[in-house]
Amino acid sequence: MDKTIKILSIDGGGIRGILPATYLSILEENLQEVSGNMNLRLAQCFDLVAGTSTGGLLSCIYLTPDDNVPSVPKYTARQALEFYLGYGNSAFALNTSGGFHKYLPTGLETGLTNFFGTLKLSQLVKSCYITAYDMIHCKPYFFDSYPAKKAPGNDYFVKDIARATSALPGIFPPASVSSLDGSTHTFIDGSIFAYNPTLQAYIAARNIFPDAEDFLIVSLGTGLSQKTYTTAQVEDAHEKNWAGLLADTAFSVQNDLTHYQLEAIFKEKPRSKYIRLQPSLHGLNCELDNVSAENAHALYKAGLEFVNDNEEIMAQLLDCLSNR
Repeated sequence: MDKTIKILSIDGGGIRGILPATYLSILEENLQEVSGNMNLRLAQCFDLVAGTSTGGLLSCIYLTPDDNVPSVPKYTARQALEFYLGYGNSAFALNTSGGFHKYLPTGLETGLTNFFGTLKLSQLVKSCYITAYDMIHCKPYFFDSYPAKKAPGNDYFVKDIARATSALPGIFPPASVSSLDGSTHTFIDGSIFAYNPTLQAYIAARNIFPDAEDFLIVSLGTGLSQKTYTTAQVEDAHEKNWAGLLADTAFSVQNDLTHYQLEAIFKEKPRSKYIRLQPSLHGLNCELDNVSAENAHALYKAGLEFVNDNEEIMAQLLDCLSNR
């Protein structure tokens, strides 16, 4: 196969999904400009879109088909960004009754139902790969549109996929969802094992396109916190403190390992390209659930600054994706 297989992968990160959403909205608009096609959509430039948690939700939005032309994406990347900028107030409904999970799922589930309706995984316009973790069977799970087209046991409503991949313990409770053959699963957020799902996406692409030799991977992070801890924080034995420490450490380690593994793989593939974009969170609020209008605007502004600071990479991506 001579065709270069193009993969878009988006990390988890809660409301910090505004950062990749901002970058991708500008990328899509630039692609429209260089192609002369103002109806071009981001998803049409990729063969596979993958995501975890907030990245999974963005993936679903980009791949939603048009109501009248099912082969064409419905939403622009700018509309996806606008959804995120207004997403927090309704999605994050505080759980006032106590317990481990900070938010009730009702607001999120209502928003996802209103947005995606009865859209199915098998109906998305391109191949997708979205992570979750099956708590009952204790194993990673991938919502993969490729097998979903072949069997209802692999097919799900998109609203349920977005709910499952967003069920980060401590933030939202687990999601109990059913495939189209009625099989029920209980899922939590795929960040548990694939905060950065790029390596899993690459493996999936190798299976979907077994004859492919050349790949372009665009991997987007939701911000590098560069957080450090004091001795007092490490010695604080309270459960809540250590739950946070363990989560931060696991996400950071998995993120770094995935990046290093892909760099090593692609060093051996001179005709392929792996591009990792990870903004700094310096000066920004690092919390996944700070959905205030002030924080959303700060993240958006940081996304714009990141684009301006990476004009060379943006130009490189335009060349790769527009085939100029």
